[in-house]
Amino acid sequence: MSPAGVIPKERHESGHRPAEGVRGVDQERTRWREVAGRRAAMGDLALVAALRCEDQGALREFFLRFRPGLLLAAHRLRVPPGELDATVDDCLADVAVHLITSGSTPPRSLAAYLARSLRNRVLNEARSRARADRRLAREADQAVEDARVAVQAATEPGVPSGPALSPALRRLAAALEASLGEEERLLAVWVSHCVPRHEIAGWLAISPKAAAKRIERLRERLQLAALQYIERVEEDERRELLMFLGRATLAPAPAARLETMRGAEEPDP
Repeated sequence: MSPAGVIPKERHESGHRPAEGVRGVDQERTRWREVAGRRAAMGDLALVAALRCEDQGALREFFLRFRPGLLLAAHRLRVPPGELDATVDDCLADVAVHLITSGSTPPRSLAAYLARSLRNRVLNEARSRARADRRLAREADQAVEDARVAVQAATEPGVPSGPALSPALRRLAAALEASLGEEERLLAVWVSHCVPRHEIAGWLAISPKAAAKRIERLRERLQLAALQYIERVEEDERRELLMFLGRATLAPAPAARLETMRGAEEPDP
């Protein structure tokens, strides 16, 4: 058979198969649209059943159906604007997981169930913040009282205490204390009283990791502030304070600055 007789057959076969593939894709898309349309028309019980069948489209429908109403409910519950999306999404996700994993009879009205769940979540978070604030206030009052007693004990005559600070160190301490805000002052008092970091984290209502970072930032800031103060004092006082800081464990930036300052203090050979 001549090549002219073969070419039309190849063209016919190569053109026939993609046509079947296109029809298959179109049929799949049509079925998907039909299923998606049925999801939107599902009642609550049918939607929960689809969720329990691990239907990803049902989960999407669950969020699309109830998220707008929960955002409005969260706004009415006075959730801060910056927390609205996260609060509502967390509520939807938790309820979806509960519905999927629980074998109990689903609620008749998912909207009402979600509204109660959101309200309980917001109230519980508000109570937790209030408890943390009250605990922080109590501990702050105690820290202030402890500091007052310590100062009183150090200044009363005849009361034994630790080594007295030199005038230069007292002036440095006063300058550093004046630069602290209220929360920073409390944090400094807690650290000076060797309060464990996990307790400080609980009082501040933050994670222990965040508390550790806050403490390290405060320590580095005070060390840099001390070095800036030392640069402004007289030579004899500067030498005494540099020797004092040289015995301390400094963060990398203050340590490098201290070395520079000490090098400048050394007399030329």
